[in-house]
Amino acid sequence: MEQTNSVLVPAPERDPAQNRIGPRPGSGRRTIVALAGVAVAMLVVAMSTILLAGLAFWRSSEPASAQPVAKSYSGNLAADLRIAPVVEATGTGCSDGGTPGRFAGCFTLGEGGMVVTVVESADTAVQDGKWVLRLRFSSADTVALRALTTQSQRIALVLDGTVLTAPTVKKPITGGEVQIAGDFTKKDVDAMFAELTTR
Repeated sequence: MEQTNSVLVPAPERDPAQNRIGPRPGSGRRTIVALAGVAVAMLVVAMSTILLAGLAFWRSSEPASAQPVAKSYSGNLAADLRIAPVVEATGTGCSDGGTPGRFAGCFTLGEGGMVVTVVESADTAVQDGKWVLRLRFSSADTVALRALTTQSQRIALVLDGTVLTAPTVKKPITGGEVQIAGDFTKKDVDAMFAELTTR
């Protein structure tokens, strides 16, 4: 079927500027903005990678300790642990029948107190740059510990007739967990931990 309405005419002449090869005028700004955005993104990625690599190197360059930083135990103690109020403490040896201290001194202990045979946990750790011994007691022992630390300003942890440590009570222990801190070295804390837990 023949169409009678179609016309063939020459194409209109184009502006010579439109016949150029390359980007249109004004498109360069968009290209620069896009390239700048890509460059900033790459810079952020590179800086993040360098920072993470630096942190990883710093951590890996710390000397590895020969033993774990902390020790943990749960269960029956090596022997019954008596926790008793301290009536008096002297820096000398026990010539008058007191209880000797593991590190030094002699302690006169008061009546009462409590006996602990099992702990929920015993841990050694570094707290604020100092070695500490932490003990968490069972719920039954927590009640006795609360009463003891409410009435006493200083208590002694006695194992096999020797005072392992005699900390001052800063405030009543109501939660069942104690942290014993002092001028302890790692060796001191490890020794107390071993006496409490090793059978």
